[in-house]
Amino acid sequence: MSYLAFCTFDLKGASSQDYVNAYGDLAAIGLARVHVGDDGTHVVIPTTSAMGSFNGANALAVRDDVIERIRRAFAARRFTSEIFLTVGGQEWGWAARTT
Repeated sequence: MSYLAFCTFDLKGASSQDYVNAYGDLAAIGLARVHVGDDGTHVVIPTTSAMGSFNGANALAVRDDVIERIRRAFAARRFTSEIFLTVGGQEWGWAARTT
């Protein structure tokens, strides 16, 4: 089954290059800053967030796998971080708006 994962994070005392590296690590895991909406438009996820679709047995298994992959990637760069990840399945939706 496919699950949508949304991650938001904060890096403590980080440089702009650290954030570039963090986004690269997240992209390698499958979490991107830009997604294609149902109508085909490209939607930019707000700063310090990324989103991706993952297959797994259930939402908890996907959550545990993805959060651990993020933790290992950030730890390898010696980032001090806060990471929040939510995972939803079968029934989920997302929207983006600007003001």
